[in-house]
Order: sequence, then C-alpha cells, then structure tokens
Amino acid sequence: MKLFKGDTIKKVNKLMDNAEKRKQKLENKVQTLQEEVKLLSQAVQDDLTQAIHNDVEPSNKLENDLGKVIKELEVAKFQLSQIDSVVKAELEKAKEEVDKERKEFMKDKGDDFRKKFDEIHELKMAYLEKIVEYSKMKSKYNSEYQETFREIEDRVGLRRNDPRDQFHISLNQMSQSDRHYNPMVYLEELRSVLQGELPYLAVKNKDLYKN
Repeated sequence: MKLFKGDTIKKVNKLMDNAEKRKQKLENKVQTLQEEVKLLSQAVQDDLTQAIHNDVEPSNKLENDLGKVIKELEVAKFQLSQIDSVVKAELEKAKEEVDKERKEFMKDKGDDFRKKFDEIHELKMAYLEKIVEYSKMKSKYNSEYQETFREIEDRVGLRRNDPRDQFHISLNQMSQSDRHYNPMVYLEELRSVLQGELPYLAVKNKDLYKN
C-alpha cells in the first residue's frame, strides 16, 4: 500500500486555517478602527466646539486623521466581507481533486479490508464446518444412545433420558447467558466485537470446554 499524500486536502486545510486567521485579524482590526473612529469623532467635535468658543478655524489634522481611519475601516470591512466568498470559490475549485484523492484513499485502504474480510471469511467457514461436524456427531450420539440404553433403561427401571436434550444447542436461544452458555455466536456478541470489544461472557468462559 502506497503512502497517502493528500496534497489537495492539505492545501484546502491550510486555506481554511489561513482564512480563519485572516478573518480573526480583520475582525480585531475593525473593532480597533471603530474605537479610533469613535475617539477621533469626539475629538473633532470637541475641537469644533472649542473653535466656535474661540472664533477660530477647527483643526484640519483631526478631520484628516478621522477621514483616513474611516477609509481604512471601510477597506477592512470590505475585505472581511469577501473572505467567505473567496474561500467558497477556492473550495469549489478543489472539489474535483479532493474527490479524486478520496477515491484513491478508499482504494488503497480497500486492499487491507479485503485481506481482513478474507481472513474473517475463512474463520467463518471453519466455524460453520465445525457446526456441521457437531450436527452429525449429535445425530450419531442420539442414535447410539437409543440403541444402547433405551431397552436397558426400561428393564432396570431407570427413568428415561432423552438424548436430544444432552449436548444440545438450541435454535430458540437468542442470546448468551451464564446459565446456558454455548459456543455459538449470537447477535449481541457481534455488536460487541464490531464496537471493538470482546464479549464479556465469551472471555469469561474462554476455557469452559477444555479438559
């Protein structure tokens, strides 16, 4: 399996990170400029009030400074308003390449999954074959028990045992339990392993059938 590069994905993630940084920077700049506009506007008003009282011309410098800050504020607001549109346009350009990289990623990983599926399926076939062996063994046991003990049980006065109830795996059992644990695999056990955990009762009874 070749190493997945994901160059386009890296570029897109970098674009998003840089755009977020630029947005934060511009938001802070807008907030700072708005404060400056507020302060300079008050300064211009105070200067005009003072000029009226003294019958002189107000300061051109304050008005010029206010004009510059207002213009800078407008530019910052405009740039901030354009970031989402710019990012959206760049994402649209990258869409096809991201999809291509996504398919390459799934294809590369697919080889590993197919290998794992093959391993699981081999174990599944071995499991099913063992159940077939059990079924034949159980059928033979039932017959041999009947032939060996049915008449003698009656003769000596023993209560009859039904061999079908011995070494039995019930199809009606829907889940594992401590009392009726058996080597079959049940739905809740599959749920457990698909969530990444071995079933508690299976682990607990790991050596149950060993001599």
